[in-house]
Amino acid sequence: MAQTDAGTPVPAGVQQIRHGTAHDALYDVAFEGERGIAVGAFGTVLVTADGGATWLAQPFPMKRLALMSVAMRGGKCIAVGQTGVVYAAADCRNWKAAPPITKSRLLSVGVNRQGVAYAVGAFGTILKSTDWGNSWTAQTVDWSSITQDGAEPHLYDIHVADDGTATVVGEFELVMRTTDGKQWKALHKGERSLFGLAVVEGGKVYASGQSGALLTSADGGATWESRKTGTGAILTGVYATAQGDVLASGINAVVVSRNGGSTWAAVDSKLVRNAWYQALGASKSAGGKQRLVAVGAGGSILEVDL
Repeated sequence: MAQTDAGTPVPAGVQQIRHGTAHDALYDVAFEGERGIAVGAFGTVLVTADGGATWLAQPFPMKRLALMSVAMRGGKCIAVGQTGVVYAAADCRNWKAAPPITKSRLLSVGVNRQGVAYAVGAFGTILKSTDWGNSWTAQTVDWSSITQDGAEPHLYDIHVADDGTATVVGEFELVMRTTDGKQWKALHKGERSLFGLAVVEGGKVYASGQSGALLTSADGGATWESRKTGTGAILTGVYATAQGDVLASGINAVVVSRNGGSTWAAVDSKLVRNAWYQALGASKSAGGKQRLVAVGAGGSILEVDL
């Protein structure tokens, strides 16, 4: 058991569920109930039907490029990746490529229950779909009103709420939001890059990034606080619950908070110290049990104590 700064015990165990070869890599994971999907290098797609306990490789029609992100809602999936590739599957199994819109690398995709999806990526690229990812339109952003000198920042993560509101994080510690994909408002700016985003019920929002960055908001993003995580590692993924459990993963580090980000403890494991874990996701069984997993280097999937 690790300890928080306040002395509260924090379960900090991890176990390896899966490991591939040294050249494998997984970049994202998504769950809906006990069904889950992870994506990575060379068109790798892994699926689970038992809450992440076991994973199977799924055939995918593209093997040349990396899939950087995946979203799952209503039994449907969208995957995005290098050179702007986008694939959609109405059953999360039979994938079809969407007509190309951009050559920019797409780094994150999110979709809501109505099939409204956004994909974001390099140099300020933002795409929007209203048909579950089958077709897309490029969104124009007036960067001169958001960033210094109108710089087009890399955008690393996105959340799409069921009311259509989209929240994005990226370079320059940027957090921004839109309700329609046309007008974007900056909620926060700074110096570090933000790579991970978690939006939970009750207006709580968390963002992770460079130099151990962890930003929290308790009012839906109107105001932000920077938390000290006790690490200088790059934190690329973040997961949070409404009860205040927050975990962030990244390069040679996974950190845990049990009080909404106020205090943190490092997960002490060689599995963590010797690798990177790009993203976090949690399954949920019919009985309410959750399994949190981290995906990353070597095609590894770790289960982390919630």
